[in-house]
Amino acid sequence: MKMEIIDNFLPSYQADSYVKVFGSSSGFPWMFEDNLNGSFYLGNYYFNHIIINERKFSGDGEQYIHLFIPLLSRLKISIQDLWRLKVNLYPRTQRRIHHKSHVDYDPDSGFATCLYYVNDNNGMTVFDGKRKVRSKKNRAIIFDGATKHHSTTPTNFNWRASINIDYRL
Repeated sequence: MKMEIIDNFLPSYQADSYVKVFGSSSGFPWMFEDNLNGSFYLGNYYFNHIIINERKFSGDGEQYIHLFIPLLSRLKISIQDLWRLKVNLYPRTQRRIHHKSHVDYDPDSGFATCLYYVNDNNGMTVFDGKRKVRSKKNRAIIFDGATKHHSTTPTNFNWRASINIDYRL
């Protein structure tokens, strides 16, 4: 599967609504994780909220699924097509931290990944240690999540948020 980068993925009012929901004190619940990708070291933490994992809603996932309907509609997928849906929030660090590379699922699983960037910042996603895609508000990357990739922290903004959608092709 070829990587596709799409700017202005959603209408601006929908993109703005994600900034408000995930980047303010709107009450969206963030879960603290101090072992990003199973690695324990100082500074390797982030916040997330899993809505769906392995085709099942998390404890409160059904309460928040409505937030993601614009993205699912734009991707032309249904809730039943979702393998995993989660939101990630990386706090600012003094120096950019590269997280451990990982894959979202096994090769030939019949899935694709959409990574949607909620806000502008200088954080990025690095693929195979080579290609870098910068976080840009309302940008989506559609790619094979079986490709090794990793996130980084931002250094020029207090937070970096992304929505990760793994779905059946």
